[in-house]
Amino acid sequence: MKAISLLPMVLFSTFVIQAIAGEEKDFEVHSLDSPFQAKATSLRILLPDELEKGKRYRVLYVLPVHEDGLHTHGDGLVELQKLNVHNEHQLICVAPAFTSKPWFADHDQNPEKLDESHLLKTVIPFVEKHYPVRTDREGRLLIGFSKSGWGAMTLLLRHPDVFDKAVGWDPGIRVDTGPFDEKFDRDMRVARDFGSYENFERYRISKLVKTKGKTLGNEVRLFYFNRDGNARALGGARIHNLLIENGVPHRYVMEPYREHRWDSGWIPEAIEFLIAD
Repeated sequence: MKAISLLPMVLFSTFVIQAIAGEEKDFEVHSLDSPFQAKATSLRILLPDELEKGKRYRVLYVLPVHEDGLHTHGDGLVELQKLNVHNEHQLICVAPAFTSKPWFADHDQNPEKLDESHLLKTVIPFVEKHYPVRTDREGRLLIGFSKSGWGAMTLLLRHPDVFDKAVGWDPGIRVDTGPFDEKFDRDMRVARDFGSYENFERYRISKLVKTKGKTLGNEVRLFYFNRDGNARALGGARIHNLLIENGVPHRYVMEPYREHRWDSGWIPEAIEFLIAD
């Protein structure tokens, strides 16, 4: 397939440091000075142990749940390293970071919280300039959970020509379908993470399913899980029904309770979906 051009590349500064302790010893770590974030953010890269000369690798973008340096619910890149995903499936795994908790949207009232633009205009162009990666749609995969599961789903729906497949585990669908505890809580979340309600609607999964779902074509390119026993499960089922109603091929799993973490055992099934032909 013909390579897809992203939005114009922006200027960035970067330096590489080698982590010297802990589980991150095999990561390459960059600092990106992006105009779409409040300050410089880290970019961690997990490479296959042996890079084949002349080969172009698929990239798995590992979307974070929290802001830069915070791993309250585990570390996705570390878990992929433990599972040897980079070697077994010959993937370059990329973990971008953000200066505040990301919902992978461009906030319409805060120019220092343009998270979608940071990923599309700074992170991806940097990776594709400095690493031997594919630059077509099939070369870009997304994985995330909770907030970043929401992000994986919205990014795929909003940019179906940029990303090939996305997996979201226990995604933040309750922000879309409710219920919220109070109207104040709902209003506070939208204002904090998206700005205006009009902007929120641009990223709302239920709206994107109706307006962009058919652009995913006839392939199954979206897979998401929900845990049983909480508000997310109900919202996940509603989105599943909406995808069916709008004729969008997808995979959906309602599973028993599992701890809300990167390391709770859901990643292997997610990877198998992403790398399948």
